[in-house]
Amino acid sequence: MKITKVETIRSTDRGYCWILLHTDAGHIGIGETYHRADPAEQVIHEFARAFLLGKDPENIELIWDNMYKRASFHGLMGAELRAISGIDTGLWDLLGKIYQTPLYRLLGGQTRTSVPIYFSGIYDEVPMEKAAVQDWSKQCVDAGWKACKTARFFGDFYGDTAGYLSLADAATGARRFEWVRQAVGDQLEVGLDLHCAFDVPSAIRIGQAVKQFNPYFIEEPIQPHNASALREVRDSTGVPIAAGERIFSRWGFRDILDLNAADVLNPDLAWTGGLSEVRKIAAYAQVHYVPVAPHNYGPLSCLALTHLMATLPNTRHLEFTTYHYPIWNAYLDEPITWADGHLPLPERPGLGREFSPEVLALPRTTLEI
Repeated sequence: MKITKVETIRSTDRGYCWILLHTDAGHIGIGETYHRADPAEQVIHEFARAFLLGKDPENIELIWDNMYKRASFHGLMGAELRAISGIDTGLWDLLGKIYQTPLYRLLGGQTRTSVPIYFSGIYDEVPMEKAAVQDWSKQCVDAGWKACKTARFFGDFYGDTAGYLSLADAATGARRFEWVRQAVGDQLEVGLDLHCAFDVPSAIRIGQAVKQFNPYFIEEPIQPHNASALREVRDSTGVPIAAGERIFSRWGFRDILDLNAADVLNPDLAWTGGLSEVRKIAAYAQVHYVPVAPHNYGPLSCLALTHLMATLPNTRHLEFTTYHYPIWNAYLDEPITWADGHLPLPERPGLGREFSPEVLALPRTTLEI
């Protein structure tokens, strides 16, 4: 069996780049990458010519390694790794379709029957007022949510490019967190996303201010590329640290794990190297007894991560943003469903979904043998 055609489709807002891998047996695998996808699409076309067309799609590891070695000329970040990610996901979807089985079975079978999710952006549409935050927190707990993440408590204070946070602003952010604990107690795990906005002293100040409210984690308190600095934040605050959304490949995670700089890893499957690489990152994390809770911002990535997290023993919650849900489902031929804070395992072959007719009607760029 050979790959005979590779196509890319762009979403109307050009945020997503979708990949279709065609074989001479009639199977089609689909993958994606997203955000600033223009340069990634160009690399996908380059890799298609060099490593995909005319090749056996079942040799996923060989194809990944060839793409990685080409990408390593330019570092382990950026468009090259995002291109690898989308292609790799498409190859895994193709493999599931070749063998007519859902991906989680090819990846080793179930460690769980459904995948827990956390409500990312839980307070994005809620005024930062005590009554509104508390009422919404109660509604979410009543709806079955057990965990969430928010950037809103400290999001008003991202503007200082030096990363400084005043004592008064730290107290304001902590007070917002306190509102949640007053409303729902310990019924809701609450992660804080700081979007790499702060310097080390300010990140420590935040961690110390919120420690009494037992955060699930503080995600990306500082820029992630100095693991020693991240370790300093972790050691000085005594709160769990999440890191990895902006880290690409297993080599990027090496220092974070070896220096014990984070308690939770959140790699993005569409950026860090695809399903193959997140699987390896999770295995490396398991050696350090560190769980993974992946970053998740695309419909195909969500499906791939659902399959993968069903097979891994060291996973926590998968990120899930309900505000994206209607948009994602417009791209698919069958909706992604969720209930009581969990995603069911897809049972159709491969990822378990195809593109909607609306996506398939969009213009394509095609490369063929």
